[in-house]
Amino acid sequence: MRPICYQILTAALVFAGHATPVAAQDASRLFQVPEGCSAFLTVQSRSCLVAHHWRCDADPAGSRWRVTLDQQGAFYLNYTDAEFRWLRAYNLRSGSQATLLEPEDDPASMSELFETGRDTMVFSTLTESPSGNFQRDYTGYDSLTGATVVIDGEELLVTEFAYQWQSETGPRVTEGSQFVSQRLGLFFGGIESVTTPSGDTFEGNYSPVEFSGPGEPGFLSTEPQYDCGDMMSALPAAPIWRASR
Repeated sequence: MRPICYQILTAALVFAGHATPVAAQDASRLFQVPEGCSAFLTVQSRSCLVAHHWRCDADPAGSRWRVTLDQQGAFYLNYTDAEFRWLRAYNLRSGSQATLLEPEDDPASMSELFETGRDTMVFSTLTESPSGNFQRDYTGYDSLTGATVVIDGEELLVTEFAYQWQSETGPRVTEGSQFVSQRLGLFFGGIESVTTPSGDTFEGNYSPVEFSGPGEPGFLSTEPQYDCGDMMSALPAAPIWRASR
């Protein structure tokens, strides 16, 4: 793990381990990105989530980091490249880390999605966790529906998506709709459902509501604003790979 990656993970873990309930937080408390990195976007989403996006000078061009917080603090950190390949993901509460196994059979490609309207993917990840290591093999797709929406002044394309991985007891399927910004080169969550091998289905709405850039109100705020309190998602947690994609 490179020094900048360690620095980022340490910063996120500080917020994961020392969060206080929203009611007790100072409204001026801001998320701090690591030295050598620049935050460029904060997204307030449904299901009581807020995410911060940043770039680091030491990373390849187009690479980005995102941390996602709920009312208890930071719980998910991920690192993607310019094509939005899922290079690394960290579950900050369980202590697990998932790493993309390269090369992929069919890499995710945002360029292909914009050029053709559809992108398929076949890839595997290696997860290292306190309880052991395991591999997951994913297949899926993203597809543009042709619809466009404007949320808080940001033009977003509407997508359909589905992906699955095979567990010991059967497939676990995640599907639904999301949003993608061609200007920002980012995916954002939408209405998504997870079907477990037992047939149970959980649905959540992770749609963006507000976008804040540097100098704007709410930028780097650690407090989620929408659907908090009694109104929470049916999912126990946002999908580890797809929380805002």
